[in-house]
Amino acid sequence: MLRIDFHVHTSHSFDGRISPEQLAALSKKTGVIPAITDHDGIGAHSEFRKFGVPFIPGEEIETAQGDFIGLFVNEPVKRGVDFYEALDSFRSQGAIPYAPHMFDSLRPGLAKEEYGRASDIIEVFNARSLERFDKKAEEFAKREGKPMAAGSDSHYPYEFGTTYTELNLSEDQLQPKPLLKALKNAKIVGKRTSLLKRKIAKYTGIYL
Repeated sequence: MLRIDFHVHTSHSFDGRISPEQLAALSKKTGVIPAITDHDGIGAHSEFRKFGVPFIPGEEIETAQGDFIGLFVNEPVKRGVDFYEALDSFRSQGAIPYAPHMFDSLRPGLAKEEYGRASDIIEVFNARSLERFDKKAEEFAKREGKPMAAGSDSHYPYEFGTTYTELNLSEDQLQPKPLLKALKNAKIVGKRTSLLKRKIAKYTGIYL
């Protein structure tokens, strides 16, 4: 049984404040495996591998239509491209297309349903989103028969470890096809993060 947080940022994101070393320690402590999905880059992957902790190498890019994630990427995709160009880039390298905070109108989500249909996984719990946005994503995923997952969208250390997807999967099965299959019977565990606490962290520099 694995617990995976499908949406995590490190200090390699412009707004991230979790160093790869901190994230590795937190992963060991909580037993939650991170999908490292930094904004517009994959620089954290090689650094994180040094710690010998399992993770999913990902990237979150801002397409022309909204934020989009690739899981199991090995080549970065350029920011600002069309959604379908990003989709082709992810698929060409065997990555899983993942739609984060899809209907969150306060952020650049992929609000059009056609983009969700083209994705393999829908994020139905984002710890930084309002419940009504996640509910809409969950309803869409169920209607379309799409696998569902949870992401903390962590940018600060205290955000990681309480939001994850529980899957009947072993570490040696942490690959695209087995993961997609296991998501059919996955369990979502989520805890929303405090907006006030995030603002305090942003403006004081106190992240713990």
